[in-house]
Amino acid sequence: MFVRVLGAAAGGGFPQWNCRCTGCTRARAGDPAVKPRTQASLAVSADARRWVLLNASPDLPAQLRAAPALNPDISGPARNSPVHAVVISGGDIDCIAGLLSLREGHPFTLYADPFVQKIIDNNEVFSVLNRDFVRCAPLSAQGETELRDAQNQPLGLWVEAFPVPGKIPLYQEAGKDAANLVNDQAVIGLSLRAASGRKVFFIPGCARVTDSIRHLVSGGNVLFFDGTLWADDEMITAGMGTKTGARMGHISVCGQDGSIAAFAQTPLARKIFIHINNTNPILCDDSQEAAFVRAAGWEIAFDGMEVTV
Repeated sequence: MFVRVLGAAAGGGFPQWNCRCTGCTRARAGDPAVKPRTQASLAVSADARRWVLLNASPDLPAQLRAAPALNPDISGPARNSPVHAVVISGGDIDCIAGLLSLREGHPFTLYADPFVQKIIDNNEVFSVLNRDFVRCAPLSAQGETELRDAQNQPLGLWVEAFPVPGKIPLYQEAGKDAANLVNDQAVIGLSLRAASGRKVFFIPGCARVTDSIRHLVSGGNVLFFDGTLWADDEMITAGMGTKTGARMGHISVCGQDGSIAAFAQTPLARKIFIHINNTNPILCDDSQEAAFVRAAGWEIAFDGMEVTV
């Protein structure tokens, strides 16, 4: 299985357009230790020719242009693309907005669970995805779904969706009680399997690590996991907001309740943080926090990172 990180940052990207935190300032100045990153998404393929997108970020057009393997085939028709399917893990803007950039009549299959499918069906703007070209298919609630293109041809990959503790999208919060913001239907994790049996797990948003998540990913080949915030009060301490990570539906990287500690005893070949907020110091390669992450056996995703499983 071939995996390319299209984007590694959380919503807003890095540097964020309206932020002058230390990391954003260094990235904007071209500091080689602080790589700019676009909003989180992966491209996965069984043959390095036909690709499946995991989430469609607002930065999708630029992400596709930056990946030669995802550019149109110069020997193909005037309009063509190696993107054959898109799998969505949540209803947040940074998961679905890029779908609007796939409206130019290219055939692909869109996979989503009922929560996300309802969001797409109920919003007229997504009607620009011409259903003569875009085949909508459900993700199985039980077991794996074989991924297929718009012509129903198999792509050599299987996906299993599983619930993770997460928060409803920001635009759905109006009028809601805070206690109901985090639930087990709003966000899913994805397990991608190739015919070889090798697996990649993609969990870009997670409020807490449960025993069931640890058990599911145990022994997996690669885990891409929510690296949004270094500490729960990071946004408050940085003067960038009033919400904790828990309030935003994201577990912290550090601390006894953080993700490093949560997976410390879970056997995994590779563990990679993705969906990293612009305030998170691990985005600076020379920071103490980044060194701590690496020493704990984790990697920090960057745009263009390639993993072969």
